[in-house]
Amino acid sequence: MSRIGIASLKQLFHSKSGSRSLIVVLIFLIFGIGVSILGIRAQVAEQPVMPVTGEIKSDADIAPLVFKAAYFSLDRELNNSAIGWVPNDLMISPTSWFDNKKNLQRGIIFATRGVINVYTTHFARSGSGEEINKHLLKAQTSSFPYAEDVWMFASSESRYKEGIQSINSYLEDVENGKAVFNVKTDDLYTLIDTLESLIEMPQSRLKTGVDSHFEADDAIYFAKGVCLVVRDVLNTVTLAYPELMNRGGEQNVAVALETLDTIASFNPLYVFAGGNKNGDSMLPNQVQALASKLDITANRLRDIKLALDK
Repeated sequence: MSRIGIASLKQLFHSKSGSRSLIVVLIFLIFGIGVSILGIRAQVAEQPVMPVTGEIKSDADIAPLVFKAAYFSLDRELNNSAIGWVPNDLMISPTSWFDNKKNLQRGIIFATRGVINVYTTHFARSGSGEEINKHLLKAQTSSFPYAEDVWMFASSESRYKEGIQSINSYLEDVENGKAVFNVKTDDLYTLIDTLESLIEMPQSRLKTGVDSHFEADDAIYFAKGVCLVVRDVLNTVTLAYPELMNRGGEQNVAVALETLDTIASFNPLYVFAGGNKNGDSMLPNQVQALASKLDITANRLRDIKLALDK
């Protein structure tokens, strides 16, 4: 900057009007940063469980309910999030640095893929030899497995939206009698087994793969994203098939859902990894705290699964 420019800034700063202008600019800057922080935190704040309205009388009511539960959180992130899909944002975009949101969404698509695989291969066929509905097959093999960080040509958002539309096309076929929706106890067992496996993946990462505060929030918000999907699916399947509640144990289901609610509401100002390799043992260990919640959930799901196998 030239000497003339520096002198002009000094003159502006020392003048009354200049001081007032700088104060106004600082106030707006602080306000803007504050609103941004609140907005970012709101984006990863507690998300309510998928609402279930109306009576559940037949498979015609159940099919859209359980399939919607699988993509409910993903649809919210794609269509009802102020900053959209973050994992594929370029580094030049400010949103690319919102790592909590990014990892939440990665956890959501990871869990969505797992649940859709079960629904496609078990809920949408009368037997293993039956052909899979073409719309579901497209969602399972082409749309949802698509990488979450692709931003151009066929973007991640477009492929995931395509997958949701494919599921809705399948549900239309079910309604018109052109596709199968058939759920047996063995299928429920497979679903609960999958939910347990989905929980165990971030659970293992929290227990062994976090060495510092900087890694802690990535692992925690990924786990939270997984749990949002698991909670929606478990809640809706329990409502759709009361025998799951009866055979699996009312307390097991209730505790699992209550613990998943607790995880969904986890949104601290800062995530600490006290006691981990490069953490500080004098600080809280939120990594282990969340891992213990995942332990409870996995154990309850295991008990439900074993009860269904009897």
